Amino acid sequence: MSFNKLPCPIWDELPHVWKIPAEGQIRGKNRTGGEFLLMRSGADLLQKLTCRQKANLSYWIYCHNLQCRIINTHEKFEEKPSWANELLELDEAWVVDHRDVTPSTSEHMLMFLRELIRSDDAGEQRPDKDLLQAAGGCRHDDDLTSLLLYAMDRGWLEGGGSPEDPFFPRLNLINLGLGARMYVDEVDEQLRERGGDQRGENQQVFVAMWFDNSMVKALECGIEPAIRAAGYDPLRIDRKRYLGPVADEILAEIRKSKFVVADLTGRPECGAPGGVYYEAGFAHALDIPVIYTCHKDRKDTVHFDVNHLYRIEWENPKDLKTKLQQLIEEVLDHGPLSSPNGDQEVAA
Repeated sequence: MSFNKLPCPIWDELPHVWKIPAEGQIRGKNRTGGEFLLMRSGADLLQKLTCRQKANLSYWIYCHNLQCRIINTHEKFEEKPSWANELLELDEAWVVDHRDVTPSTSEHMLMFLRELIRSDDAGEQRPDKDLLQAAGGCRHDDDLTSLLLYAMDRGWLEGGGSPEDPFFPRLNLINLGLGARMYVDEVDEQLRERGGDQRGENQQVFVAMWFDNSMVKALECGIEPAIRAAGYDPLRIDRKRYLGPVADEILAEIRKSKFVVADLTGRPECGAPGGVYYEAGFAHALDIPVIYTCHKDRKDTVHFDVNHLYRIEWENPKDLKTKLQQLIEEVLDHGPLSSPNGDQEVAA
């Protein structure tokens, strides 16, 4: 259903690395969670992937594409997106950071339901099987069937036929129940509120940075993976739905956060946007720890008010992830989302 005519480099046909242009090539289909910009270094790593690693990459690609559509959830995935300039870049750093990060079973189910809701809101006659597999982090049809059966058992879905039917599930017969929407809303609220009154129990980390396309890789391949690997849940305000003034929402989310990551990288001529300093200053006033980061080429633009404070100076997203994760774990310890052995929970 995707408009991209090239073979899928993850599930269908391995790419010829030497054929990938230096500036990248748009690839991907619904089985990979939508389209992305495949870089040569990333294409080289796709040559040897397990089914679980393929499913992991597809899940995170889907998450990125869904977040980019968050303002217009009724947009169909097969339509050429208006956010084409925000295509995820699959380079070596991104693939390395995401191929072994397996979301938990509950995260698989949550994103699976989000895709069903998106499909229903878009008025599509039937959910797309490939997108459901990507959203659910499925390796094969059996994984998808397990998610469907679990959702049906909970009353979130109706119809779909019987498991004894050789053509089960019949996606054109599935009806999305109100319970599915209520469950997703409840989980979203729990994620925002988890941790109670003690910040020591919180899992949320507020990320303040420049909202520019040039910083997407720093966020998705550096800051977010580092925070998750350390056991916390990153939040950047433009990736959350809310009502009311944005300033009020920012202050409310900072109050609920364990700490703040403030990246001072900004325009070369004027430094970081003023909002980053505002958010960091508010956190300081509440005695919430702030970790400063900045691209080493922009360090001369950092405002003198915070220039004396320690900051991570990074060269690329991979370098940023390593340094940020190490600092978080050494200074603030592992977060509540860390597993006992330090690995991500693996879905069945």
